[in-house]
Amino acid sequence: MFVGGGLAATLLLNELRPALPRRVAVLETWSPSERPPVHWSYWSLGATPYDGFAIGAWRRARVADARPEPIAPYALQLVRSTDVLAPMIEALRDLPIEWLRATARSIVRRSDGGYEVVSDAGTVRARWVFDSACEVVPAFPSPRRPRAVLSGTGLRVEADQPVFDAGVATLFDPLDERSFAYVLPLSSAEALVESASFGSTGVGEDRATLLRYLRAKHPKANFTVTHSEYGAIPLGFAPPRTVGPRHVLIGAKRGLVKPSAGYGVVRIAQESERLGRLWRQQSPLPPSRRAPWPWGLLDAGFVRLAIQDPRLPLALLSRVMHAIPLAQSLGFIEEQLSVRQLAPLLRSAAPIMLRKSR
Repeated sequence: MFVGGGLAATLLLNELRPALPRRVAVLETWSPSERPPVHWSYWSLGATPYDGFAIGAWRRARVADARPEPIAPYALQLVRSTDVLAPMIEALRDLPIEWLRATARSIVRRSDGGYEVVSDAGTVRARWVFDSACEVVPAFPSPRRPRAVLSGTGLRVEADQPVFDAGVATLFDPLDERSFAYVLPLSSAEALVESASFGSTGVGEDRATLLRYLRAKHPKANFTVTHSEYGAIPLGFAPPRTVGPRHVLIGAKRGLVKPSAGYGVVRIAQESERLGRLWRQQSPLPPSRRAPWPWGLLDAGFVRLAIQDPRLPLALLSRVMHAIPLAQSLGFIEEQLSVRQLAPLLRSAAPIMLRKSR
C-alpha cells in the first residue's frame, strides 16, 4: 500500500512495474492529475526522469547583479508538475492498482507482521507500506530535531518588450532581509520569477513584492502575470524510526529535502530508482535514510538559524554565494564537496554562525 500518491509514489510505482504484487492500493485524497500545475526547477549532474519535459534549461547563472558564470558540470532545468506526472500516471493504468480517495489517520503494525492503515474511509491491511504522508505518525519533520519551512510565491510573467537574458538564470537576488528572488527566463520577454523565505512558518502568498522587484529591475517594461502559485516545503529530518521493517518512508518523509526544492525533486527520483532496484533484486529495503556526516550537522545548523531569526539564513546565503563560484555552491547542496573544499565556504559562513551563537 502507498500512503500518499504524489511525486514520490508515482515515481516508485513506475520503478516497481516489472515486479508489482497482484494487489496494490494508493491512499490519497486527490489524484496527482487533479492537482493544479506548479513549476519545479532543479539542477543535476546527469540525466533525470524529468529532463524530457523541460520547458527551460540554463548552463549559466548569476547572483543578483553580478556577472553571469557557468554552472558546469551542473545543468539547471525547469518543468511543470502536470507535464511530468501525466505520462507516468497513464503508464500505470493497466496495472492492478486501486486508488482510494481518503486521508490516512494512522499506520499500525499487526502481530502477524503486517500493517493496518486507518483512514477516514475505513481500514486497509497490507504487508508492505510505502509512506509519503508527512503528517501521519511517525511524522516529518521529526519532532526530535530542528524544523523550519521554505516558502515562496511563483509568477510566470510576460513583458511587453525584451528585458530578460534567456541564457542566464538568476539564482539569488535579495528582496528584503528575509527573502530572495530567483529568475528563470524562458525567452527575452517571458520568465518564471519566484521568491523564497526561510522561517519557523510560511510567509504566505505575496505577488506584490515580486511585481515591485520586476518593475524596479526593468522600469520601462509592463508585465502581465499568466500564472501564479504558492508553496511551502517542510525542512527537517526523517523520523528516527518507522512502524516496522516493511514500513518504508519515501519522498520528503524519507528525509530527502534540504533547504532547496531543486535538490529535493532530483533526490526523490534517485531514491525511487534505488528502492525499485532493491525491490526487483529482492534485497532488503532500508526503511529510512540518514544524512551522512558532516552534512546532517550542517543541515541542522541551517534549520536552527531559520528558527532563531528568518534574516540569518538569507545573510548566510548571501555571504556564501558571493564568496565561492555558483557551481561550488550547488556542489555543496548536493553533498559533493570534499572536506578541503568546504573550508572556504565555512570561513565565509563563520560570521553569521558566530552572530547566532551570541
